[in-house]
This record gives sequence, structure tokens and C-alpha cells, in this order.
Amino acid sequence: MIIKSVLTPLLFGLVGIFAFAPFSIEFLIFVSYIYLINELISYKKASFLRIFFWGIGHWGFGMSWIIVSVYYYGETIIAMSAVIYILLTTILVLVFTSPLVLVNKLLLNVEINNKFIKIFIISTLLLMSETSRYFLLNGVPWLIPGNIFIDTITQNIYSIFGVSSASFLLYFLCVSILMYKNKKTFYAALILSLICILPQYKSEEKEGNYLVTIIQPSSDPFLKYTAGYYETIENNLLELINESSTESQLIVLPEAELPYSIQQPRFNNFLQKSNVSEKILLGAWSIEDNKLFNVIYNPNNNSLYKKKHLVPFGEYIPFISSLRGIIDFFDLPMSNVIHGQDNQKNIKINNNITVATPICFDIAFPRTVRKMNQSSDFIINISNDTWFGSSIGPHHHLEIARIRSIENDKWTIRATNDGYSAFISNKGTIVDFMIKGDVGILEGYVNLRESRSFYNEYGYIFSYVIIFISLLMFLIVCFKSKKV
Repeated sequence: MIIKSVLTPLLFGLVGIFAFAPFSIEFLIFVSYIYLINELISYKKASFLRIFFWGIGHWGFGMSWIIVSVYYYGETIIAMSAVIYILLTTILVLVFTSPLVLVNKLLLNVEINNKFIKIFIISTLLLMSETSRYFLLNGVPWLIPGNIFIDTITQNIYSIFGVSSASFLLYFLCVSILMYKNKKTFYAALILSLICILPQYKSEEKEGNYLVTIIQPSSDPFLKYTAGYYETIENNLLELINESSTESQLIVLPEAELPYSIQQPRFNNFLQKSNVSEKILLGAWSIEDNKLFNVIYNPNNNSLYKKKHLVPFGEYIPFISSLRGIIDFFDLPMSNVIHGQDNQKNIKINNNITVATPICFDIAFPRTVRKMNQSSDFIINISNDTWFGSSIGPHHHLEIARIRSIENDKWTIRATNDGYSAFISNKGTIVDFMIKGDVGILEGYVNLRESRSFYNEYGYIFSYVIIFISLLMFLIVCFKSKKV
């Protein structure tokens, strides 16, 4: 009983993580989700327990960087770290499996005889369930199944209909494999699934004419917010800035590398020590009306963008009044940040170039990045992946940035505190990168692109059409069966 209800779903949930970077064994996502979907459609009794433990295996391993952050950077004993990790994972699983349970209940109460209609409706319900990840807990769109098609021939769908369409395709194929019992249809669905994960042909990237320098300082996170370490950080940054080519047109510093706000005199003093301050674009802290914001700032024209999507239990703490003081992790300087508002203007840099500037976690939200890129020449994604440690987190984050590049047909400059910093083409190709932990600069040419992809132009038209068609199908089925 324990094996069937706990260990088996946990194992199938865990297996699905190996479809994502850095493993990229894509077919395993089909194995994982076929099991999950089978639980949703096969059992007449509530299968919440199996769905829950599938989630434990999937998100427990896939979000394992949480324990790295809590243990190493929260300086918490291993026992307490494990407790915090289990609690946070349980919250994630409960929140994101709840929509799946609703799908299960709905399917049990509505009889759908036509197989194609049933497959279509189930796939759409799963897509709608996935959408909840963008909003619940202020949004945690991690481990989106459609992400696994990066570097396959299917990645071309990103620029047309977005990552949600890739997820729908995966759901549709998984349900088809389960639903069709005749051999011909079964093998057809299976072969199509394998075709979808065939490697993508990579053409050589055309070199652009806009030279950018990325600074990767790899400062010690344990000392960063101690006053005695400030000068070390500044000197390290200045040394790296001075190493940049004189021909470089833009120098990008990562997320919140300087441990003080742009309003403090020390910040201006730092800029004055550099003879290329007009080229610098950097992540920073900003304090306005006693509120702390995580921003990307252009000192040349005083324009900035405030980070919109904050990391739950990282930059903001739910139930903060109850959790403050329990462990050091909940008292870190960046754990009480205020989110930026919608409708912020894009930052302009030299030569009147417009850039989209999603900060760290922002890059995981397709709608936010799409909106930014309706009037941009390229993307600058600054991040602090120090908190991921040596986990799979940095690999996932880089993978997501690549998908946003494809969706919007834009090059991405990715500047991180300790890696992976990278130049990413509009086709999602990593043109050049710096590995995690390295200290230095990365220089490369970027293609400025005014063109917009179909997805960037029309957004989630595919998803809306799919949901509309499914709703009509569902209403027709309910009407015919007289079960509303």
C-alpha cells in the first residue's frame, strides 16, 4: 500500500526533473506526466494522496535549491534547514496540486464518450492548471513542462505561440498515449512524442555590431553585507570594469552587487571612481519612502526598473511577522523587498537604445517579459544566482532565459553575480558564457532587433482559442448528458 500510494508516485515525480537542464533527458517528462495524468483520469476514488506525493517528488527535487539557500546562506543547522525545506516544499505542492485535484473531480462527474474530445478537454484543463503557477503564491512558474523542448525541433513553437503551447502539446500527447488502446494510434502518438524531442539544428549566429561587457564578480555572499567588506566589493568591481574593452558600448553589472542603496553618498563615490560611468547599467537597491526596491539602474539618465516578481521566502516572506527571528535566513537584508508596479517604462541606454530589463525571477514570467519586449532592442537579465549554490537552480534559470529569447525573438544579455552569465541569441543559442564561480568579464556583440515574433505580437492567442474550443466541447457534452 505504501509503495503504491507513496513511493511509486514520488519516484515518477522525481524522474520528470531529469528532463530539465542540466540533465535534459527529455523523454522522461513523458514518463512522469503519463503517470500523473493516469492518476487523474483512471481512479474513481479520490487520488489526492498519489497526486500529492508525485508533487513531492517533482517539486521536492526540482526546487531542491531551497535547502541550499536556507542551509548555506541562511547559516541554519542542517536539522532546521531540513524542516524549513520540507515545510516550504509542502506548501508548494499543496498549492500547485490543488488545481490537479479539481481536474480529477471534474472528470469523475462528467462522462465524455468521444475520445478525441476527452483528450482535448483533459489537455486544456491541465494547461489551465499550469497557469495557476503564474499567480498563486505571487507566482512560482518553475518546472513548466513545456520548457523541456528547448534544443529540440519543437522549440520553434515558442516564437509562434509561446511556452504554454508547448505544454499543451506535451499534455495532448501524454493523454493520447493513455487513451488510445488500438496499436496503430498508440504507436503514432508515441512516435510523434519522440519526433518532438529530436535535436534542433543550430545555425551559426551572425555577429552583431553592439559590443557589451558583462561583469561577473563572484563576491563572497557570507561577507557581502558586512561593512568591512564593502571596499573589497567596490575594488573588485572597479578592477573588472577597467578590464573591459574601450570599444565596449555598455557595461552590465549583476543584480544588487553593491550592498547599499543608490541614494547613499557611497554609491555616487563608487561611480566617480570609474571613468566609464556613462556606460554602466547595474543592479542596485533603492530606498523610497522607507520602502526597499530591487532595481536595475542607469546612472547616465537616472532611469530605473523595479523588480516586479519577488522570490517567495527569499525577497519577501509570507507570514513575515510570524517568521522573523526564527532563523537568520528570514532576517537577511533582502528579505523584505517591495515589488515594482505594472506598466513601468523600459530603460533607455546610449544611442537611444531601448532594453527590456527583467530582474532575476522576472524572467520566469512570460507575460511580463513579452510586455517588456513590445518595444525593445534586446533583453538584459541581471540575476543573483549565488543563492542557488551548486544546485540545479542556475541551470534551470539559464534555460528559462533562453526560452524567453526565443519567444520574443530577442538577444539576451545575462549578467549574474557568480554564473552562469551568458550571451544568448534570439534563437536561444548560448553564444558565450561564464561558468559558475568564475571571476572576470565576458564581452560579445549583440544583434539589435526591432522585429517582433508572432507570439510577441499576439501573445496567448493559441491558449485562448484552445480554452474557448474546449469550453464549447464541454458545454455540448454536458448538454447531451444532461449533467451540468
